[in-house]
Amino acid sequence: MRIPIEVKPDFIEHVARRSDPVGAVAELIWNGLDADATTVAVSVEDDEFGGVRAVEVRDNGHGIPNEAVLSAFSGMGGSWKRNAPGTQGGRQLHGRRGYGRFRVLALGSQAVWETVADGTIDRHRTLVAFSELSAFETTDGGKTGDDPCTVVRIIGEAPRKTRLTDSAAVRSALTNQFAMYLEKYPRVAITWQDVALNPKEAIELEAAYPLSVPGLRQEADASAGPVLRVVEWKTKPARRELLVCDAEGVHRATLNTAVQAPDFHFTAYILWTGAATVSELDTMEGEWEHPDSPLGLVVAAARDQMRRHFKKREHERALEQVQKWIDEQTYPYSGEPGTTTEAAERQVFNEVAVLVSRHINQASKKSRHTQLVLLREALRRQPAAMPRVMDELFALTAEQKDRLESLVNRAGLSNLIAANALLVDRIDSLATIRKLLFEYVSRAALREKDQLHRMLEKQLWIFGDEYTSAVSEVGLTEALERHRHLLDGSRVPRSRRTPAVRSNGQSGRLDLMLSCVGGDGSSNRHLVVELKRPNVVLGSTEVQQVTSYARAVIMDERYKHDKTTRWDFWLVGNDIHPDVEWQVAGNSLPEDCLVDDGRVGIWVIRWGKVIDQCEARLRAQQKRLDYASSNADAIDYAGRMHADADIVPLLPPA
Repeated sequence: MRIPIEVKPDFIEHVARRSDPVGAVAELIWNGLDADATTVAVSVEDDEFGGVRAVEVRDNGHGIPNEAVLSAFSGMGGSWKRNAPGTQGGRQLHGRRGYGRFRVLALGSQAVWETVADGTIDRHRTLVAFSELSAFETTDGGKTGDDPCTVVRIIGEAPRKTRLTDSAAVRSALTNQFAMYLEKYPRVAITWQDVALNPKEAIELEAAYPLSVPGLRQEADASAGPVLRVVEWKTKPARRELLVCDAEGVHRATLNTAVQAPDFHFTAYILWTGAATVSELDTMEGEWEHPDSPLGLVVAAARDQMRRHFKKREHERALEQVQKWIDEQTYPYSGEPGTTTEAAERQVFNEVAVLVSRHINQASKKSRHTQLVLLREALRRQPAAMPRVMDELFALTAEQKDRLESLVNRAGLSNLIAANALLVDRIDSLATIRKLLFEYVSRAALREKDQLHRMLEKQLWIFGDEYTSAVSEVGLTEALERHRHLLDGSRVPRSRRTPAVRSNGQSGRLDLMLSCVGGDGSSNRHLVVELKRPNVVLGSTEVQQVTSYARAVIMDERYKHDKTTRWDFWLVGNDIHPDVEWQVAGNSLPEDCLVDDGRVGIWVIRWGKVIDQCEARLRAQQKRLDYASSNADAIDYAGRMHADADIVPLLPPA
């Protein structure tokens, strides 16, 4: 018994792809081009509610002969195009599957084809009507003297056809899909809502790459091998696509690009003779996902080449954008990088800045410079926090966030940049302090508590990198309470504390107290620094003040038993009275040490020596960095790091 095959409505729904009205329009355009049309015009009629009443596609192709209508519309598959070498006019064919006519269901529930074509005897007009999965109905319009053409008009409901109201997006999508074909056949014109698709006007850049595909059988003609063409558009397309085309540029299938390229508007095309038999059905069935299939191999090679293309383009775009910032003097660096570290920092900065350049360039010139400086400082000091902060500022896309995180997370580079920035800051810090303490004008005007103290409490490294905590302007009682907490973790309420006093019965305040907590049996250390303004000569009065602080600490009955803590007291100033110098030089203790009993040391030190020792610690790194701080650098540093101390007016002009 012979069992006939019946096509069920659900299969027609499957091939109709109702959710893709733009694809349905493209399918009708291809039908006209396969009929050797030189003009195809698509128009949309709006209804009174802003929706779509009707879609009409008109072409001047050779039409469908009356005697061929039955075979053209009655079956599913078996298209005459499948084995045809090309169109009657010699162009490359698109359709081959024999079910493209059902795509009209994505545009409406009712469609009418009106076609004029030359038959075997005369020219006839034929009408074919189709309504919601029912049979096609044909009507013979009789003989006609009109030119061959086909007009398809679709009305009725379709779930997604309102997408066609975004005219610019549809035109962009159609331009992308037909770009290669229109380039191949320049006499062909396609219009959407009376506007011609013109890829050349929309293209910003084109690039072509022959693909080397290991495992793919090579064609006898090397020029027939797969080629990737990347087209970058001036305006953003509706979506990024990788279009699989045959060697003539006829579109066969659409895939996702699967490539991250923030702020690039592009479409990629695979031109390949092997794509002549590929259809959208193959992609729906995942043929391209099979790594061993010819299509899968070609797609993988194309995506790899796209990544290389956009890595190169990102570099080119970064150079162009950076040069614009340099020309307008908003770029936060000057001159050429002096070291490999600085060059690496600039490279990362350029990539990060270009990533958000669209947002930065919307600001005024002054604001652009400010934003770029802040971006540089964020990269130097808190690179790990940059993705979150920049997302809050600029509302980054998912691709931009991923790209930014990959930039700042480069192994070791962020730490290297941060260390480099720290070193530059320390060099500038020493230059600033030296100018404030020794320049004639600034040394006379510099105030001790609200300027000198305020600066140094942010630069504790000057007194040693080993100190992990510090307090400024702290009373003796509070200082010893902090020491108790280091010893046993306990705290005494202020109301129950016993005041710590000097030998004269008075309390005192320590300028700076730095602490280093020991571990694994090592001792704790405290450094108390008594600072004096530059015009104060360190004499017996100042020495007596520091000595009284030291005696108050070691004689306090609560801590006499503590043999594990070392206390050092530094008296620091620009100059030392000769009597004190003689007193220090006359003992057998280390240089600058006035008293040392093993638990407590009192030191009288010139600022010049402190700064020289710091510079000696930095010298090896500074030589490698090849950086010298200028007046301008010192002023910039003082304004950025010590605005609260108001010291910039004291510095000599740049």
